[in-house]
Amino acid sequence: MILKNKLTRETLEISYTEFRKKFAKELQVAFESYRRTQLNKYSYNFKDDNSMEYNFYFQLQWNFNHFGNSNWYIENL
Repeated sequence: MILKNKLTRETLEISYTEFRKKFAKELQVAFESYRRTQLNKYSYNFKDDNSMEYNFYFQLQWNFNHFGNSNWYIENL
């Protein structure tokens, strides 16, 4: 996984497990933002949070980059 800093253009190459540990707070913020957005649009479509979380991680790169509030973005998985 390759991440890039928006401000310094620093590049970071880490594994998925390291990413989950290092960016746990940013992932939580991105997921909560995604969750609120999806519930406002399609509340009838999700039976529980597991299906919503699955959909979030299925498109992790786009969701992290657009719903997260981080100086880092995922350049490549």
